[in-house]
Amino acid sequence: MASRTVGPVTGAAAGAAALTTIIFWVLTGFGIDAPGEVQGAVTTLLVIIAGWLVPAKDEPGKHVAE
Repeated sequence: MASRTVGPVTGAAAGAAALTTIIFWVLTGFGIDAPGEVQGAVTTLLVIIAGWLVPAKDEPGKHVAE
């Protein structure tokens, strides 16, 4: 079985989603509440930005979209 790893773009997107959760948790501690829709929208934007900023892993023999 081939070894599977998480690519840098996927890792960045997952990290952005986790970061959003932590940010809104901290804000709730300060008494600032945001609706779930706003939290979801911020998460989506951070995931898109993280996926755009992190370059794809370029491995020989594997297709990398250009």
